[in-house]
Amino acid sequence: MLKKNTIAEFSSPHAHKVRDQKAILSSMDLCTKCGICDAHCPVASVTGKFPGPKYTGPQAQRFRAIESLSELSPFLCSGCGICTSVCPNDVAITDIITVAKAVSLNEGTELKVGQRILNRPDLIGKLSGLLPSLSNFMLNNGLLRFLIEKATGIHRDAPLPKVHGPVFKRWFTNHTQPDGPRISYFIGCSIDNFDPDVGKAMVGVLNHLGYRVDVPTDLCCSLPMLSSGEWKPTRARAINLIDALHPSASNNTPVIFTSTSCSLTIRSKYSAYLDMTDTKSRTVANAVVDACEFLRERHMDDIRENAKELPLRVLYHGPCQLRGHHIGQPAVELLQLIPGLHLELSKADCCGVGGTYGYDKDKYDIATSIGTALIDQIKEFNPDFVICDSETCRWSIEAKSSVPSIHPVQLLMQSLGRQ
Repeated sequence: MLKKNTIAEFSSPHAHKVRDQKAILSSMDLCTKCGICDAHCPVASVTGKFPGPKYTGPQAQRFRAIESLSELSPFLCSGCGICTSVCPNDVAITDIITVAKAVSLNEGTELKVGQRILNRPDLIGKLSGLLPSLSNFMLNNGLLRFLIEKATGIHRDAPLPKVHGPVFKRWFTNHTQPDGPRISYFIGCSIDNFDPDVGKAMVGVLNHLGYRVDVPTDLCCSLPMLSSGEWKPTRARAINLIDALHPSASNNTPVIFTSTSCSLTIRSKYSAYLDMTDTKSRTVANAVVDACEFLRERHMDDIRENAKELPLRVLYHGPCQLRGHHIGQPAVELLQLIPGLHLELSKADCCGVGGTYGYDKDKYDIATSIGTALIDQIKEFNPDFVICDSETCRWSIEAKSSVPSIHPVQLLMQSLGRQ
């Protein structure tokens, strides 16, 4: 019998520390200049243009308090968060750099047109979704992509997802579900516009486990805006999203996420960048649960007993944002339950795309260089699928390797017979 899932079951002593901007900036004094963050930085390892997170983050922040240093511009940072995850002194390095981006924009630095467009994936999805076939044709036209690059700075070869339109919503409206315990699933702006198969798989797996799924909203979490420092228009959007999710979260039940970037944004970035630490915001933040984390904590036995053999070769790449959750790699533990699966783990720290980072024509080569190790491993292993929890990583991996990249729940759906 299914029992009520409370938020407390997913709390951890290693959960992401909630910090506001004051705490983020004050953490720079904990930096001992050991250099471990520079050693692990995927950007600094492939280009001399970026001096590394130590210099751009806590070290430069001491000088920013006095004057602006353009030569230590924070905008080459991809925001992957690896530096923060390896710091032995708990310095909020990535957040310090992101705060510096926002300060720079407030002081007059202009954000590129292309970045402003990419910062609004919900708007892109809705407009392109009006005529999906035409949109896909146009966005795959070499001449048009060349012109777009010239006009906006979005690289002509940057990996764009396929536009679907409101496919998931139409499917979900007519989908028959069991009359079991209700659980909420956050689809964000990606599922309906670009990734309907991930949404169908998540609902299918939860239905298989006896849940009746609610989809409270398709609002965007606005992470691209936050990570690029465009904070002013983000606050109203973030408040609207918290309001939309609060009725579900206030029941002390988890809200399931299949996007590690969206879940990390609501879990910790609203408080870090927008100082949203009110009771309603924290209630929602505490309700956020990664899909694979939820399945690992609650349904390992169910999946083990029902998983059917899948004789496939798959490579799993854990996205950078997953480290910020401090939950390990729950997808790996779930995939290991599938009989016959030949699973290899990624040896790369980062795929390179960094959300919207790899779309910028001035950063595209850096992003591609960062991702070389992963693409080389994929080519050597020759998997049937590359498994990854992040949508932008999947789009980039598939575009650069020509190997289909799917979310872990899609493979679980296949194994559970919920095709």
